[in-house]
Amino acid sequence: MRVFLSKTFLVCSTMLGMLGATTNTANAAAFSVDFEDAIPEGALFFQETPDGITSFTPTTRAINDNTVLQLSDDVPFSEGGASIISIVNPVEIFGDVEVSALVNPTGDTNDQFLLLARLNLETFDTYVAGVDFATNRLFLNKIIGGEVPASPIVEASDVLPDLHQPYVAEFSVIGNELTARLFDEAGINQIFELSTVDTDNPLLAGATGISVDNSDVAFPNSDDPISGTIDNFAAEPVPEPSSMLGLLAVGALAAKGLQRRASAAKLG
Repeated sequence: MRVFLSKTFLVCSTMLGMLGATTNTANAAAFSVDFEDAIPEGALFFQETPDGITSFTPTTRAINDNTVLQLSDDVPFSEGGASIISIVNPVEIFGDVEVSALVNPTGDTNDQFLLLARLNLETFDTYVAGVDFATNRLFLNKIIGGEVPASPIVEASDVLPDLHQPYVAEFSVIGNELTARLFDEAGINQIFELSTVDTDNPLLAGATGISVDNSDVAFPNSDDPISGTIDNFAAEPVPEPSSMLGLLAVGALAAKGLQRRASAAKLG
C-alpha cells in the first residue's frame, strides 16, 4: 500500500477546519446514506492525482432499479487521473463505531475499498479495513501521520467467493479491538471475519469514511483507471462489551423491579 493518505487527509483537515468541526469529542449520531435521493450535504469528496489533491464531484449510477455512488476516473493515474477517491463524513465523530457499506454493487471493480474509522483530521491517523478485489484479500491496518505501513497489521487471502459480486463490508472498532466482516449482498450470511487488537497507543475518536483505491497489484505502472461503486454507507456508535454488560444488568434489575411491583399488586 502506498503513502498517499497524508496529503489526502491534509486537504480534508483544511476543509474540516473551515466547517468548524472538531475531533476532540466522540459525540456522534448514527447515519445511513443510500444515495437514492441525492448526494448528502456536508460530505467531503476528494481525489489524489499526480498534480496533488483536488475536490471530487461524484456521480450516481443506476443499477437494477437502484442508485449507487460512482467513485471512478476514466483516466489512469499514469496519465494524470486519480489513484484514490474518498468520501468522508466530517460531521459525526465516533469513538467505538461500526462502519459499513455495500461495496462493488455493479460487480465490475478490480480496485480496493477502504473503510475508515477514528479518522483524525488533525494528525492524519486512522484505522482501515480494506477489501481488495484484485488480490482477493481482506486486511486491517493502522495509519499514523498519514504514513501507510508497507504491510497491513493482519490480512487474509481468498476471502471473496466471486470477485464480480457485491458484498457488505463491516468494520467495527470497539476499545482497541478491530474487526472486519464480509457478508453477502443481502448482509445476512457472513462470509469472512478478520480481527486484531491494537496494543500500541490505540487511536481515539474520529470521523468515518470510505475510499476507492488502486489495488497494490496496479503499481508501479498505475495504468489502470480507478473505478468503484458503493451504496448504503452507514456508521453507528457501538457500546463497549463492558457497557453492554452494564446495560443488561440495568435491564435485569428493572425487570425484577417490575415483577416485584406486579407481585405486590396481586397481593394487595
